[in-house]
Amino acid sequence: MESYEIELNNKIIPIKPCKNLCGHSIDPYKIHAGKSVPIVKNNDSTRMEENEQYAIETFATTGKGYVWEDGECSHYMKDYSNTKSSLSLKNTKAKHLLTHID
Repeated sequence: MESYEIELNNKIIPIKPCKNLCGHSIDPYKIHAGKSVPIVKNNDSTRMEENEQYAIETFATTGKGYVWEDGECSHYMKDYSNTKSSLSLKNTKAKHLLTHID
């Protein structure tokens, strides 16, 4: 994606990957299952294995190439380490959810 650029307000701006976001492995009932698929080259030697499933996600920006949490959260995920999580509509509370930006 770094070979692309965009014209905004008569300026040519390069497109960059968001270096701190990545794709991920997927397990049944668990969309973010543990293994990461980086957008940029790094020294991670983790390997994909047969029969694993992945979300290959690319995130582009015209900014500095990093994402940080700021303001209201728009993404939530079940906290799988919480063994007493009740997800019925009547009992669902924010403490059962983790902020997740991806």
